[in-house]
Amino acid sequence: MTTVSTRGMKKITIILAIVLSNVAFGQGMLSFRNCLDLAIKNNLDLKTAENNQQIAKYQYHASYGKLLPSLIASVDDKNSWGRDINPKTNTITELDIKNYVGIIEAGFNLFSGFSVWNSIKSSKLEYQINQSALLKVKNLITIDLAQKFITILYLQDVIVANQEQIKSSENQLELAILKFNSGVIAESEVFKIRSQKATEELNLLTNQNHLTDNVIGLKQLMNVPLNQEITLIKPILNLDKNLIAETNPFEITQKAVLLHPAYSISLLREQKARKELAIARSLRYPTLTMRMQARSNYSNVEPLVTFQDQIDRNYSTVLRFNLSIPIFSQFETFARVKSSKLNYKQSKINVEIAQNQLSKEVLKAITDTKTAVKRKESSAIAFEFSQKSYDADVLKFELGKININELNTTKMMYNSSQAELIQSKYELLFNNALIQFYLGEEFSL
Repeated sequence: MTTVSTRGMKKITIILAIVLSNVAFGQGMLSFRNCLDLAIKNNLDLKTAENNQQIAKYQYHASYGKLLPSLIASVDDKNSWGRDINPKTNTITELDIKNYVGIIEAGFNLFSGFSVWNSIKSSKLEYQINQSALLKVKNLITIDLAQKFITILYLQDVIVANQEQIKSSENQLELAILKFNSGVIAESEVFKIRSQKATEELNLLTNQNHLTDNVIGLKQLMNVPLNQEITLIKPILNLDKNLIAETNPFEITQKAVLLHPAYSISLLREQKARKELAIARSLRYPTLTMRMQARSNYSNVEPLVTFQDQIDRNYSTVLRFNLSIPIFSQFETFARVKSSKLNYKQSKINVEIAQNQLSKEVLKAITDTKTAVKRKESSAIAFEFSQKSYDADVLKFELGKININELNTTKMMYNSSQAELIQSKYELLFNNALIQFYLGEEFSL
């Protein structure tokens, strides 16, 4: 008898899961994880954020080039006819002159008020901002995708309930017509049932339109063809009761804010604003540069001297130092420093604004989840009671003990409690996953 080890069973389970996932995907059956993988791979907003990140990366790497000298090579070809200055004798001549000058020049920035280092650090912070922005876009896409995914499942369940309600109204209408033909009820009773049925059909059409809109939005997030048929796999509600029962939601909020990319972006922008202020202040300092130049030339005014001899004889080197001291810049430096200071102050304010906004979002998600737990429990009780009441009133209506108005009242309560139960179930599923996502876990439905 052959036995399979635990490790072997795990491998088989993983292989089967992958195979079944691929089969389901090929048939258009998509779990939330499948939808999210497609969105991360194909979403256009995410591709734009990735391109911006790559651009910032190249600019950051290129900023180190400011520490290196600039190197320029130039060649000047001069041809003159008529009166001109002889480059050899420096006198006026009427000969045709051809003169070639070659120059290689290197420039070094020895000191510029530390603006180069601060520019490099600013470029690095911009790159980090774009990295966090990419993560922020991923998070927004994930949450948007989850909302549409949950809304689609909710609408699908509501549409099934709408169809059952219409079917029930059709049965009641048939019975009412029979009673009217038998003279048991007035024709107005039949009209009331038809009116109720028309209202239910309108609700069905409205929900179907909302479903179509959300399916289109989901496909656009995944960037898949709109005519591609997809079927969503319903998730199982895994409620983190320890998280829901947390007595101090502010600790969760603080942790979630620190992990959120929007908060990281605000901190990085504050640091970049400080570097931009340092760059602005560097304009007050003197600038010291060094230039090294090597040059030579050839001219046809010395026909007896060979090209190589002229190049060797006319070769020269130059070393220059230039010290530029700013004295008055028409208040341009003053205005730039003041503006940079205000930008830095505003960046500090923006950090607090981001913290407050994110704290509000996380606290709302926590309270919504706690509310959704109670709402689901109460909705289940209300639905059970309304269902029993409706079933009893349907029987009473068939026996002629109540009129259509009383039945419609009970039916409306039943329809409302059914929709409330469906909505509370999916709200709880979404909010519970959202809290875990805020705490750094994957968004799992």
